[in-house]
Amino acid sequence: MGKRDYFRLLVDLSPEVLQEKFLDWQCQSRMNAFRTQGGRPNTSMTPYLLDDKGNEYAQIIVVLVENDCEETTRLFEYNFKKTYDPAERYDKINKFLSSEFFLDKHKFSDALFATFPKKNKFISTIVKKGKCILDFIHLSTNYRIECTPFILDEDENAWENVFWHNLNFNPGLNKDIDVVKFIPNWKKSKLIRISE
Repeated sequence: MGKRDYFRLLVDLSPEVLQEKFLDWQCQSRMNAFRTQGGRPNTSMTPYLLDDKGNEYAQIIVVLVENDCEETTRLFEYNFKKTYDPAERYDKINKFLSSEFFLDKHKFSDALFATFPKKNKFISTIVKKGKCILDFIHLSTNYRIECTPFILDEDENAWENVFWHNLNFNPGLNKDIDVVKFIPNWKKSKLIRISE
């Protein structure tokens, strides 16, 4: 990650504008990935997860969840159960997500979600501290989002939504996972423009 020298310019934005720009960027990037890259996650969806001191854990895949996600959860579940053919599942979910799903950024929570194996030590540590950083680096854009991480209960709507969403892309996923919700602190987060 930090092996090359870059010129970095901190962009001065209010927390509200930063939040708006980030969600717009996330939705546009995802729409593009589903329409032109067959749904393969690009680096705008795969931030580095760091602890509050900047120690890197891993590059992870984060998911956006709608504020009202019940209907979409049922669709993800139906799509998975409708066929045993992983290629057919993938094709159908990709068509759904590449259509109009990401057009309205306002229907999404500004929180980000990811799955991890249960009892992951790094996750336990950052949840206990109540702080971590999601470091998104994509082309000339670097969002450093300071977050409060929470492990969701399995009966929460977002847990189920992320589970069925991810199961359509990874049929080997089982329920022995934690879904972590990362709630951004927009006052402490940054947008940095990068050039070589």
